[in-house]
Amino acid sequence: MKLPEEKRLKRLQDIGILDTPESKEFSDCAEQALTLFPGTSIAAVSLVAQDRQWFKTIIGINVKETPRSLSFCSHTIETDDGVMVVEDATRDSRFSGNSLVTSSPGIRFYAGVRLTGGVGALCVIGTSPRKAASSELAKLKKLANYVDIQLLSHGTLFNLR
Repeated sequence: MKLPEEKRLKRLQDIGILDTPESKEFSDCAEQALTLFPGTSIAAVSLVAQDRQWFKTIIGINVKETPRSLSFCSHTIETDDGVMVVEDATRDSRFSGNSLVTSSPGIRFYAGVRLTGGVGALCVIGTSPRKAASSELAKLKKLANYVDIQLLSHGTLFNLR
């Protein structure tokens, strides 16, 4: 479900997860996502705040956040169906000039699924162009449901404190 930006940001705030320590539940999901797309090298649970993209967990690159203006996941949360695939970022007008494409890490492939209320996305990234099979995307959607459960559980516990 796509929420208006104000409500989306409120939901993200209510979950209380931004800037919290790494946790195994989320890193396990990112590791699993990486296995779904052969040839990819980066996977993340990305949370999209007002001006930044913060990674609850990220595998394959040592970064904790990026400006929202560079975020592929920011585009994913805006999609109608909650899924975005970029087969070759150098050929996509939204991303061809993005520094994450033109320099390190040299993103070419991206597949992401919107998380609960659009607070972020579960994504996989590769440095070579590729297509995404419908079976791969179906599995990524199922895994995103598990991430949603973890996010909602965190939010419930956060609000009980």
